[in-house]
Amino acid sequence: MKLTSHPQRDDIWQELHARPYVRFSAPAHVLHLSFFLGERDGEPDRANLMRLKENLGLAPTYETPKHGIFAGTIADLGRLVLRWERHAEFVAYTLFLYELEIPFRPFGFDFTELVPAGWLESFGISPVVATRLAIGHRREMPDTPEGVMALFEGHTVNGSQVMGGRAEAWTCYRAHEDGFGRIAIVVHEMSPQDLGRTVERLLAIENSYHLTLLSLPAAREVKPELAFAERRMVLEMDALRSSDSLEQKRTVLDALLALAAEVEHLRARVSNRFAGSSAYFSLLESRFTELREDKIEHVLRLSRFVMRRVRPAAETYRGLLERLANLSERIDRAADLLRTSIELHVEEQNARLLEGADRRARLQLRLQEAVEGLSLVVITYYALGLAGYALKGIKARGFDFDLDATLGLALPFLALAVWGVVHMIRKRFRGES
Repeated sequence: MKLTSHPQRDDIWQELHARPYVRFSAPAHVLHLSFFLGERDGEPDRANLMRLKENLGLAPTYETPKHGIFAGTIADLGRLVLRWERHAEFVAYTLFLYELEIPFRPFGFDFTELVPAGWLESFGISPVVATRLAIGHRREMPDTPEGVMALFEGHTVNGSQVMGGRAEAWTCYRAHEDGFGRIAIVVHEMSPQDLGRTVERLLAIENSYHLTLLSLPAAREVKPELAFAERRMVLEMDALRSSDSLEQKRTVLDALLALAAEVEHLRARVSNRFAGSSAYFSLLESRFTELREDKIEHVLRLSRFVMRRVRPAAETYRGLLERLANLSERIDRAADLLRTSIELHVEEQNARLLEGADRRARLQLRLQEAVEGLSLVVITYYALGLAGYALKGIKARGFDFDLDATLGLALPFLALAVWGVVHMIRKRFRGES
């Protein structure tokens, strides 16, 4: 069986698997900027990209709606490559300057001289990640750990051997006097492809690290509100235990429904943000795994430093989401319990009403039967009176008989006839009902 090609599937496959790394050789300078844009329209960012690449005179070598690589040669500087990536919530710009025509000094090149005036301000926000990378071989970088650490303005430096010991990565995860973070990569023996992958992973770690921590203010804001909602839940459950009347139960149910609305509002405010930060944390773990770190003696590894700071934040997000979900479920269970109790209470009231109605119906039936018994006597009396008038008329015509004796003898027959007629009528009505 031959599978037919699907254009959309093929485009996605090509974008995922053909997306290239920037391949370059040491020494090199790199500038990385990431802007958190959220879910807003990407057209202004696209305009910023066009302005930057046109100002630098770069031509596209790979371009899709979400990713692009643009390259060119800057006179008296070297080869310049711009990589642009549009993610779900942020956009990243990375400038690579290599094949240098200027002397290499770690962190000695200022990329802001290449960026158009006012370009950074056009985003309207400060970058969430702003990092400079200095990449050089051992002969081009300080030849001792102390010398490398001196590049970071006295901050405490972390470092690891990466990619199976083929390079060293050093950083302090702090902003320096120029406002940028710094990463120094000392290359031992590495191909341009592996160097590109290593830089990609280090920059992904930098992005994920900051984006994971981006939700901390929201977590600090939500935590007391969630604690207050949990206390209210306890109070409502105490009120539920002590409620006996239907009015009290309905009051508790209304309070629970109001609390449920507030909890769902909290979840709507933070669930997407916390879920995104948790996803960034998972990405951070996977990138450290791909980096294949080895320890440098007397230096804290990159992953040890980052994870020690980021893992509590990620656990906070996950814990808050779990507490919100648990509280919502508890409110639903309590509301269901109250609804069941109220329904049982209403059914008991309905049963009592039906019993009263049945009792009244039986009394009415007995009264009706008593009235029917009296009506038989009355009808028989009137029938006997009519028969008396008839017999008087017959006697007046000359017939000789004892009127009183005749009426006395006719009385049982009249009573039986009246009872038969009434019984027949009652039977007919019962059959129709």
